[in-house]
Amino acid sequence: MAEQSAMPQEGWIERHPLLVSTLGYGIVCGLTFPLMISSTFLKEMSLSHGAGNSFGTLFFLAYAITMIATAATHLFRRKRIHRRRMVSAFGAVFLGNVVMLVRYLGHLSGEWPYAVLAAGLIGYGLATAELGWMARIATLRDEGRLALERAVPLAFACGAGVAAVIFLVTGTIELSFALAITALSSLPLMRNQPLEAIGRRISFSKTGAFDFVKAISYLAVFSFVFGAVSQVATNAEADLLPIEAQAVLGIVVAAAIMFAGSLRTSKRQPASDLYDLLFPVVAVALIALPFITSQALHIAAAVLVFVAYYLSSMNLRIILCQLATRDNVSMWVYLSVALGVGSLLILGGVAFGAAVLTEENLIAGLALVSLVSLFVLALNPIVAARLERHKKERGTRAEEATPAPEATANPVDADGTARTQSPALAEREARTALMRTFSELHGFTPREAEVLELLCQGRTRTYIAAELGLSPNTVKGYIHNVYQKSGSVDKQDLLDRVELFIEKH
Repeated sequence: MAEQSAMPQEGWIERHPLLVSTLGYGIVCGLTFPLMISSTFLKEMSLSHGAGNSFGTLFFLAYAITMIATAATHLFRRKRIHRRRMVSAFGAVFLGNVVMLVRYLGHLSGEWPYAVLAAGLIGYGLATAELGWMARIATLRDEGRLALERAVPLAFACGAGVAAVIFLVTGTIELSFALAITALSSLPLMRNQPLEAIGRRISFSKTGAFDFVKAISYLAVFSFVFGAVSQVATNAEADLLPIEAQAVLGIVVAAAIMFAGSLRTSKRQPASDLYDLLFPVVAVALIALPFITSQALHIAAAVLVFVAYYLSSMNLRIILCQLATRDNVSMWVYLSVALGVGSLLILGGVAFGAAVLTEENLIAGLALVSLVSLFVLALNPIVAARLERHKKERGTRAEEATPAPEATANPVDADGTARTQSPALAEREARTALMRTFSELHGFTPREAEVLELLCQGRTRTYIAAELGLSPNTVKGYIHNVYQKSGSVDKQDLLDRVELFIEKH
């Protein structure tokens, strides 16, 4: 009977992947946001329950250490993530909240031991749970069952709602709510299902290293600025709009902008393009901060910085999932490194802002925070340009090292007589060699190169699936990757690019 009653629930989860992913991942985000804000603004939240400012900082350290340790572990071992890892993650979050509840009810004493235990459990659990949910969402996206560009902002918006509830309620209601939603978020990941595509490399990709470093550099910049500017918001009066409301508002606005952008185009916003849009907005806000006397304008400037950070954070998750698919690399490696680095830089920005703003001259402190933040913002395009130049130089060297098809010697018979190839066969072999070169220059995987060749032969997705022994949804994912890597917008654009490449060579 128990098995029969579970079947409808499983079917419902499979039939609504976007809704389930939005809710499940949104809960994890909603549990993380308040603790991030507690650390960022160095304020004692209701979640602290006696640990004071130390709790948020300890949580964020545990979160960052878990991310970096996960990446390091994947680089040295080849085992795939299985369901027991998710059980341990959500179990740690649940146990951490139980410890907090026991502490709140007065059955547990001690400040630092309690703070280290609870923050460590929740930091490890939420970091691992976020990676698990992102891996699941990326898999559903590769199968063509949801749009990654819409699932991530919807999850952030859901997380903003969860964070708002946590901010509003206190005591046993708050902790009971956290325990309930933790259990709810864990249910879809407890099922026997792949968290990641089979066959992904558990290592970095040499071909995607430049794109990976360039992508996380944008989040790193906004992470430091977010941490530093948050201290400005802490020192400013917030009677008009509490700092918790400012943070939630920033998340909601960022999620709305990202989701609206996904409705206009099926392609994610490139990191460089998004940075170009956000840079002038954030720069103006930073320049104005030391001179603003109006509380409303001060809040508006801080919210703009928060919006920029959450926009870059969402965009990075989308970009890295697509890079992982393109490079056939485990998403756990890419995303854990990026989020770990971003977390540490947030803490660095918090420490810098807090140290500067403790000085007696608040205006001078605000000016120093703005100047350093502007310097970090301006430095990133220079680094990104150098990375792009190195990438192009490496591509040029690889193209020059590729032997020309005309240089291939004619086949030789057993008696040593040169055998003359037919013009049609020679042209076909030269074309095939050039297509292989095209695939190598664009970082195609062997399977993607096969899909490209069949597409250029005019084959349909159904035919390609039958020819390669794959499902149509899997082939759809490979075709999408080919478009992304080659910069094509559709099939005709791809064919034109291939033909142009062959004509030039």
